[in-house]
Amino acid sequence: MPSFLQIVTNTPLWVWPLMALVLAHGWYGLKPRTAPPLRLAILPLVGLGTSVATWLQSPRPAVAMVGWALALLLALPIGHAIGCRRDVRSLPDGRVEIAGGWFMLIFAVSIFITRYALGVLFGVLPTLRSEPLWIAISGGVGGVIAGIGLGWLAGLLWRARWMRRTLWGLASVPLLVVGAFAVVIAGASPVAVPRLVAGDSLPGSASWRRDEIPEVRRVTARDGAPLTYRLYPGRADRAVVLVHGSSGSSGSMHKLAQALQSEGATVYSISLRGHGGSGTVNGDSSYMAQLDDDLVDFVRATGIADPKIHLTLIGFSSGGGFVLRTAGGAHRAAFDSYIAISPYIAPDAPTTRPNSGGWASVAVPRVVALTILDGFGLPWFQGLPVVRFATMAKADDSRTPVYSYRLTAGMQLGRDWRAALGRIDRPTAIVVGSEDELFYAGQFLPTIGALNARIPVEVVPGLGHMDMIVQLKAATAIAAQWRRLSGGGA
Repeated sequence: MPSFLQIVTNTPLWVWPLMALVLAHGWYGLKPRTAPPLRLAILPLVGLGTSVATWLQSPRPAVAMVGWALALLLALPIGHAIGCRRDVRSLPDGRVEIAGGWFMLIFAVSIFITRYALGVLFGVLPTLRSEPLWIAISGGVGGVIAGIGLGWLAGLLWRARWMRRTLWGLASVPLLVVGAFAVVIAGASPVAVPRLVAGDSLPGSASWRRDEIPEVRRVTARDGAPLTYRLYPGRADRAVVLVHGSSGSSGSMHKLAQALQSEGATVYSISLRGHGGSGTVNGDSSYMAQLDDDLVDFVRATGIADPKIHLTLIGFSSGGGFVLRTAGGAHRAAFDSYIAISPYIAPDAPTTRPNSGGWASVAVPRVVALTILDGFGLPWFQGLPVVRFATMAKADDSRTPVYSYRLTAGMQLGRDWRAALGRIDRPTAIVVGSEDELFYAGQFLPTIGALNARIPVEVVPGLGHMDMIVQLKAATAIAAQWRRLSGGGA
């Protein structure tokens, strides 16, 4: 434990001039004076600003904010009562005449001491920064300071009619903001859209031999939920994890799985959480990064994490976007190579047609509101639906017509998709049909090439979006990319 002298000598030099300014301002408040209201608000606003900055910079802002808000509400009436006891008179020119008192000096010293003390405490015991109790306490201390300061200012100026109107107006602003957020979040649901054959129908699927489709198997994720898949056995040293597109499941990838199996791959066609019986709720996950965690759990549970196995992750459409997310993410070393088939990149990517060619209806206002909340560390209401697909299918173990915010975000590259694509350093390829109805096929090569020249893009002539997982020409191109990346082959 450092001594008091060590603490003082290791304090940054800028702290001492700041303390002198704060104390001087407080000392000035001992004397009767005439001042504009804004000058009286300096210290309360300093207290408010430092307290808000503290919980925004916290490792868990939501916890700090709850402690801050509760303490603020408790401290406001205390500060108001102190302010009401001070003699104050409004002048015709808008200034106020106020009697001297000890409040501003004590308040100034309190701001400095509490911030300094917490800084020293967390400096000496840095592990406390991540403890929820101490995060809440730190936020609560700031809330007490802000509440007393703002309450004192309100009590001081409440007797002036114009100030009462101003304070009521200021108080109404956060209420209006909260109300607007509530209306948007509650009411902005994704609208139903007419069925889009190009995104909803698997060409030739009616003629598939159902006895050739493997039975559904299950492993268990870290939260105890099932993760379902279908197994197509092949070489023990060459494995592929195959990911379906939006609203689909493992069964929709049957023809491509068979094609890769015929090339020698052992194929695990998986259903992502929220699809095909994986997870606990159709169209939803528990948190945004859960699909990433599920993928790691699946690889470990099936035993294909063995370094002797060359492991490839291949995904289609939204599943292709998930493949690229993984290839540029924290778990990219879990796979040796990646192939994205007609991948969804991002809503603002040059490759994306408006509304994905009519395939998706997005509740944009709700997405924006939830994204803002998430930016403040508040993962609230993320189970609400934000995307509805152009399918007439009902939610069941084979189809997922609606996605929640957190499931949608968990499948996508995110707002920093350019940086994510640029980070990809594992062997990766993109394959897309030239006649894709959901994406601009001709934009993939210039878009990807400008961000990461290591990723080749192959455009297969004459094929549409769904053709890429059922047509022989597509399977041949994808299998060739797989052989090139993995050295696989029968």
